[in-house]
Amino acid sequence: MDGAVSKSFWAPPSFAERGASVPFTTPIIVGARVRGRGEDLELVVPNPSGAKGNYILQWKSLPDVFTLTVHDRVLHRAIGEAGASTPDQVRRATLKTASTGLAGPAAAKQAKAMLKDEDDFKLLIQFSLLAETVAQLSQGSLQITLAHVQSETGRQQAKLILARVAHKVKLEGNELYALLEQWSDLIAAVGVPKLPKPPRLRRMRTRIEEFANSIGSWSEIDKSDASPLGGLASLVARETASLASEHFTAIDAFMGRIDATVLGWEKVQAELENNVRRISWMLDGWDMLVAMWEDAVLKPAFEQQATVQELARILPIVPEEEVTGVRRDKLRDIGLQRRKLVKPMEDWVSGTIDADLRTRLERYKAKAA
Repeated sequence: MDGAVSKSFWAPPSFAERGASVPFTTPIIVGARVRGRGEDLELVVPNPSGAKGNYILQWKSLPDVFTLTVHDRVLHRAIGEAGASTPDQVRRATLKTASTGLAGPAAAKQAKAMLKDEDDFKLLIQFSLLAETVAQLSQGSLQITLAHVQSETGRQQAKLILARVAHKVKLEGNELYALLEQWSDLIAAVGVPKLPKPPRLRRMRTRIEEFANSIGSWSEIDKSDASPLGGLASLVARETASLASEHFTAIDAFMGRIDATVLGWEKVQAELENNVRRISWMLDGWDMLVAMWEDAVLKPAFEQQATVQELARILPIVPEEEVTGVRRDKLRDIGLQRRKLVKPMEDWVSGTIDADLRTRLERYKAKAA
């Protein structure tokens, strides 16, 4: 293989160094990540030998090094053209590619549904912020309804209502409306509490917690060599969900004091951006892993054991430098534990496209999209 070898795969120092997960369906590069290097992109590939370390390739050289599925060739091109190196950027390229049907009809249908969901969530989040702002600043005497964000006429009425309370935060009605729009855009992926259906990243956090419980219980019952890997996966998932929850709590707290949030908007905006970005990075790559396990739960024991071995190799441990104190020590210990437990897995390193494995990857992708 052409490319430099890095030893940071087991314990990358930062999210940017780790790179954003790319949901390829070519088995040998499952778990690969893309990261930016100046104006160029690099591919970070887990060492095909199964050993410590990973290979670093120039993004543009990927089709020359690996035999890619048709879907992966299109995804590779989409990411390269967009210069995508963050989870959100890669996700947009992924949904665009999935919508073509190259990862199968189920993934295409799911991708299109998710794009529609995101538009619906934007309206619900904007409505929640408008309603809470008016309720707090008017002390419950005024009210915003969902109809106020569903049409231009409704939005104009909302602005008139906001104008009656905006002076309490030293703004005009239009200014306050624009600020709330900006706020809703910032938190579109995480949303606000008590929506009828949680947005994408809140759902992902819940699924990771459920994954931790399920695979943790499985590891206590299973008697194979995969059992410790299941326990490791559960531990990593719990730690990830816990860290993400702290950032969700910080984001949600701003809604509890609308007046203070608006008056300190410049600082709040930076904090919101940071918290949303960190949640996005922390949960990056977990959708595929959770889908893999959800697919395996009702399968025979030998398939469950194989799945646990597959996902243990690419568990996205939060980088040590992204946390402090006791948590950093804990994550370092987790990284060392994985290094000792994970062994080379021949199904993933043959360099050829195994038809059954590729089919499973496409099925996971449909569930994870």
